[in-house]
Amino acid sequence: MSLLEINVHGHELWGAIDEVLSALEECKLNGDGEIIIIHGYKHGQVLKNYFRSNKFLAEMAREGFRLKMKDISDPVISSFVILQSQINVIVCIFHNTKVY
Repeated sequence: MSLLEINVHGHELWGAIDEVLSALEECKLNGDGEIIIIHGYKHGQVLKNYFRSNKFLAEMAREGFRLKMKDISDPVISSFVILQSQINVIVCIFHNTKVY
């Protein structure tokens, strides 16, 4: 499974969200199945707390990205598996179907 890593350490929250959304679009185009967000933690916890919240997952779902959080033992990063949406799965099924 390929992954994309994005560093938003030092960004303001809204700028970091925009960067992550752009990265998720890139993941969709490249077929990446995982994203790692480097947010840091020593100089404030705003980014870490947001990216590890249910609010982040819900907002990304509204934007069309279903994410599942992975291991959060490292306080500097948050990693997520990008789940395929049912629409993408249906398109793939029809794409591979032969019509006679």
